[in-house]
Amino acid sequence: MSVRNLSSLIACFLFLAALFALSPDRALAQNTSYCDGYARDYAQRNSRGRVAGGAARGAIGGALIGGIARGRRGARRGALIGGGVGVVAGSARRSTDYNALYNQAYSNCMRR
Repeated sequence: MSVRNLSSLIACFLFLAALFALSPDRALAQNTSYCDGYARDYAQRNSRGRVAGGAARGAIGGALIGGIARGRRGARRGALIGGGVGVVAGSARRSTDYNALYNQAYSNCMRR
């Protein structure tokens, strides 16, 4: 191998090494945006059903309590009030679960 070819090869190698050394921020930015999307999707898929479940439990509980206290009319009113309270409670629980699942998925993704 001639000196000229060797120096060209070394120059090319140094250029590529500098290119890779200067690009970790770009790779990290791509990794963080990928992990953010992955974590959002994971949290959304796994925190579903809290609102509907809370509404159903609230409506049943409200109907039972209202029915015991005031008969049929109280059962209807209790179901409506209990359902509303259940929606609020289920929504708050879903939000808490979503945040915990998001943080867990994001952390796991960034470790890879």
